[in-house]
Amino acid sequence: MPSTPFGDRLKREREMRGVSLNEVAAGTRIATKYLEALENDQWDHLPGGVFNRGFIRSIARFLGLDEDNLVAEYDLATQGHTQPGPPPVPPRQFDRNWTPLIVACAILLAILAGGFFLVAHFAPQVLSRLHRSHGAASAPSSAPLSAAPANSPAPSPASPPAAAADPLELKLDAGKPAEVTVFADGRPVFDGHVEPGDSHEFQARDKFQITSSEASALLLELNGQTVPPMGTPGEPGSITLTRNDLSNSGGDH
Repeated sequence: MPSTPFGDRLKREREMRGVSLNEVAAGTRIATKYLEALENDQWDHLPGGVFNRGFIRSIARFLGLDEDNLVAEYDLATQGHTQPGPPPVPPRQFDRNWTPLIVACAILLAILAGGFFLVAHFAPQVLSRLHRSHGAASAPSSAPLSAAPANSPAPSPASPPAAAADPLELKLDAGKPAEVTVFADGRPVFDGHVEPGDSHEFQARDKFQITSSEASALLLELNGQTVPPMGTPGEPGSITLTRNDLSNSGGDH
């Protein structure tokens, strides 16, 4: 066994390096009371077990000492001393009160029995009604077909489908800064800021919806026709444009 007690050696190594207990505590995150207990060989003031060896390794690392050698010296110094360790974990006592489980099972069985009763009682009626409804819908009409008059003219051939209407075309010219949103057939096609001189064009099948933070900031043209202002200058404005807003003279181009 070394002639110098372990605590005295540890204290001497610390003082040789000019380090205070508070500095060691700050560098190792070990409470000062445990550092003092180690330097005074007060083993019963330490948590014991692996905690003590962890303290020794942290102190050795902080002071620049050999960790294994210092732990070995600690083991020699503490031989024969009973060191407190972490308290044993008591065995878990399982709750043997089965009442909550029995109640839960009873409720579950009641729910399942109720559901089975409802299905057994109402399912035939529902299936019968569905069968009658399906039969009535699929039965052919019993009304007799009236004969066509002998001299009735032959039906005229179906007229060819009308050509698809030209798309609506919107031209937007900005005269002032504004925040503008444009929807074409309910779908957003523009949402942002415009500056004087900005110009945008959009197409839609049926309608446009335009909103602006400044009603007089935009000059709008629908299929080449100028649209009236959206509202009072200086205030927000909005407008919805459809084919009904095209004059007869400018509907097609």
